Amino acid sequence: MPADAKREDFFELLAKETPLPESPDAISKEIAAKGAWEASEEWRIFTVTNFKISKIEREGKSWFRVEVRCDHEFSCHCLTLERAIQMARLYQGIIGESIYQLGWPSSEEKPTTHNKRVERTRKK
Repeated sequence: MPADAKREDFFELLAKETPLPESPDAISKEIAAKGAWEASEEWRIFTVTNFKISKIEREGKSWFRVEVRCDHEFSCHCLTLERAIQMARLYQGIIGESIYQLGWPSSEEKPTTHNKRVERTRKK
């Protein structure tokens, strides 16, 4: 996250800057063909995030269920694929930033409040 980012832009910038392992077109095609898109990405040694966006029916409407898992688990329901992709990017960004800044949720270490961020070597 850029140091000069405004607080109100944090989530927008995080969702915009965090890549997914595949393009929106590839995600859309796989959902159309199989009803769901699933991918895994190793973004740090032995650290893998699993993604899933699936088409579901809820309250008589088509929705997209988003699931992003690493040592955290985030999920939501979106009415559009564009929003589902945005939320998957946001969740992946939150996972990475929180691990770098606060440490692992499964850690037995005392919580920290200082920034331990290290630049990631992710493909964009």
